[in-house]
Amino acid sequence: MRVRMKMEVSGARNGTAWPKRGETFDVSDSEGADLCASGLAEPVADSEGDVEKAVPAEDAEERVLTTENSAAVTPGASEEKPSAPAKKAAAKRAPAKPAEGK
Repeated sequence: MRVRMKMEVSGARNGTAWPKRGETFDVSDSEGADLCASGLAEPVADSEGDVEKAVPAEDAEERVLTTENSAAVTPGASEEKPSAPAKKAAAKRAPAKPAEGK
């Protein structure tokens, strides 16, 4: 069985270091089932041809990076400048009561 590691494991496996996160390797079916059941690994298809790759559509438009579509512009933010924060009135202080017995 071929599995892909989902997490880093410290220590050694059969005298060699465990594969890094994202690396694939072959194990016995029972060991692979145990690794997958514990959440440390996930099963991998036998052929690498089964991997889906993102391909842009042929009719996708190419956009030029501008200040209007760059990451500096927050999506959905209004174009108005934010107003100054409202000033709060200070709380009125009551005169202190004299201490009893003094």
